[in-house]
Amino acid sequence: MAIQQNARLLLLSNSTMAMQPYLQWPKNLIKDFLNVSNVKEILFIPFAGVKIEWDDYSNKVKQALEDDFKVKPIHHCTNYEEAVQNAEAIMIGGGNTFHLLYKLYEYNLLELIRKRILDPIKPIPYIGWSAGSNVAGPDIGTTNDMPIIWPPSDRALNLIPYNLNPHYNEWQPPNLKGETRMDRLNECVLIKKRPIVAYSEGVAIRIEHGQHRIIAPKFDDLNCFFENKDNRTVKVWTFENDKIQINEILLDDSATLNAYVK
Repeated sequence: MAIQQNARLLLLSNSTMAMQPYLQWPKNLIKDFLNVSNVKEILFIPFAGVKIEWDDYSNKVKQALEDDFKVKPIHHCTNYEEAVQNAEAIMIGGGNTFHLLYKLYEYNLLELIRKRILDPIKPIPYIGWSAGSNVAGPDIGTTNDMPIIWPPSDRALNLIPYNLNPHYNEWQPPNLKGETRMDRLNECVLIKKRPIVAYSEGVAIRIEHGQHRIIAPKFDDLNCFFENKDNRTVKVWTFENDKIQINEILLDDSATLNAYVK
């Protein structure tokens, strides 16, 4: 599945880095991305929130972005489908991916959101982080979350032709005998036979004009990273010639996922 050439997505691995205010690291990325489409108001979907009240979640996002955008929580709208239909941009926050997808099915929003983002005439921008990025893929099979509730299907928005694994890291506790993140992704690609993009916190994927750019903005203060070392990485799992292939992408200004988009 090739993405519409005019579709625009900003898929963040996470919302917030350690030791930083909420949404600080991607704030300028969000502003630049939405300004291209002259967006003034964002429709925010907090359905991934489980332990946090949706009002509290929405207020956090509002406070982080209030200097640049009006944030409209979807659960404050009388008609959810009408809200999506009239949205200038859609933003889906992180939390539990299963709960998020369950609610998107419950409110019959999955296909409607997809149509708005991939509209060949007048598409609207999409921003997600964590669970909100996971649901941009064909399914949610590479989420890190517990299945606390079962949606009717794991089929997601299918906006991109690869699965995502946000918050990626390779830290392993001493003497761990259970499966690592790499073990799980190896299992996943054996079954799915499609690319899986695993990306660290502090990394974004910006999609527009058919290009899938990787963005890893510079941080002036490295105390948000483990041991104050910038250990961000992006790795792509593929299954080719009956073998698992894992390729690491160099995080420079030319980094893209274009080779994995078919």
